[in-house]
Amino acid sequence: MKKIIPILVVGIFILSALSATALLETKTSTSSRDELDQSQTVMTENAALPVGQVPIPDNITYFQVAQSFIPAKEVLTRVELYIGKNSTATYPYVLAVRANLTGEDMTLTSVDPEDVVTEDFGWVEFNFDDVTTTIGQTYYIVSYTENVTDNFYAWGANNESDSYPFGCAWMSIDDGDTWSNDSASSNPNSAKSCAHQGKQTRLDDPGTWDMCFKTYGKDNLPPEAPSITGETNGNTGTEYEYTFAAVDPDGDDIAEYIVDWGDETGENITGPFASGAEATASHTWDEDGDYTITAKAKDINGLVGPEGTLPITMPVNQQVSPNQSIRMQIMQRIIQHFPLVQRLLGI
Repeated sequence: MKKIIPILVVGIFILSALSATALLETKTSTSSRDELDQSQTVMTENAALPVGQVPIPDNITYFQVAQSFIPAKEVLTRVELYIGKNSTATYPYVLAVRANLTGEDMTLTSVDPEDVVTEDFGWVEFNFDDVTTTIGQTYYIVSYTENVTDNFYAWGANNESDSYPFGCAWMSIDDGDTWSNDSASSNPNSAKSCAHQGKQTRLDDPGTWDMCFKTYGKDNLPPEAPSITGETNGNTGTEYEYTFAAVDPDGDDIAEYIVDWGDETGENITGPFASGAEATASHTWDEDGDYTITAKAKDINGLVGPEGTLPITMPVNQQVSPNQSIRMQIMQRIIQHFPLVQRLLGI
């Protein structure tokens, strides 16, 4: 595997029209409730890696570039890269997030060429559905484009060893089959030690390169306690329907409602359901008594929130004659419309 330093020289030569910026301003987050998590925003002069097919004389090469990072937030919401494009770039710039460089994509998105500045650098935002991460674990921002003639971009970089302490730049020239973070020609074994043995950070390498990037994230919050609505006074042996609804502060879907009917039985109402949307289930109590329905909501990230409750009473289900039924209905109406009767009866 070729080393990054020679590749960089070629890339900078081809992309010499692209200007470099010494210090890049950090933009305020625009996504709801997310915050800047990890970043490396300093591009050293003329430090950039090509992404795409670069016509190196006598050796046309297709480059994929990645940056490893360790999140401090539980949910990754979006990524920004400091990139530019050659005037001949005509295909989208693709971004993936992976837990392993050669593993499956956790998310995949792209931006069109017209959204990237030509022969200059600028911050470009990549939006995607929220990705649940494990704090302290290494992940990779992987970028590439179509492998066609003269379709290439440039990703701004930094060649100082302390630019980003929790990761480094990686490069592939064989369609992502193998990767190297050989960022210094004086480090002959870094590809073997890091790419093949799976090391994830390069804190000990004075020649480490880092790409210019920002990740945004948020702490995942569980759903709120569900509301439970339905009959609170009924008869044993009769089936009643109940409605459950919980709001997730992050707007995540509810994966399921975990219901306990209070009679040593329960069930899971499987979704997914939109945050705040209603789910229904029916139940029959076999014995008279007082019960409490409890329910918890679990979001699609696996977080379970506090329980909601609904006390109910199931009296004895006695056989009632038609005449008794009519008298009972009349009595119920009298009780409902005359507060004095309610006080006399102590209800």
